[in-house]
Amino acid sequence: RLAKIGDVFYQTVRPYQKNNYLYDLSYDNYVFSTGYAQLRPYGNSYFLLSRVQDDRFVNNVLDRSTGTSYPAINSTDLAQIELTIPKENEEEHKIGSFFKSLDNTITLHQRELELLKQTKKAFLQKMFV
Repeated sequence: RLAKIGDVFYQTVRPYQKNNYLYDLSYDNYVFSTGYAQLRPYGNSYFLLSRVQDDRFVNNVLDRSTGTSYPAINSTDLAQIELTIPKENEEEHKIGSFFKSLDNTITLHQRELELLKQTKKAFLQKMFV
């Protein structure tokens, strides 16, 4: 179960948390927890990640999960859930690229927000010294 670039790791325990991960590092010796199912897409990885993050998909997973406090799904049951994908690979790639760009923008703004919070904290500390 070595991770390869483009693999999507789906959290099988408490899937409602959506702690899924797209592996895009150049290292070739990463192994993920058994709490994740390794998905190797035929198409665009970012498209697959956006589909498994979708509430409808997660609800479908929860319907097939066992347990109440820690609902979980096994890889076999997860593999039975079908996803709709565009007929054209180009369309799938465009959608995946759009979501990747959106995620990058969100990350950038989160970093900016953290810097602004640190700046605010520093100013408040100087005011009351």
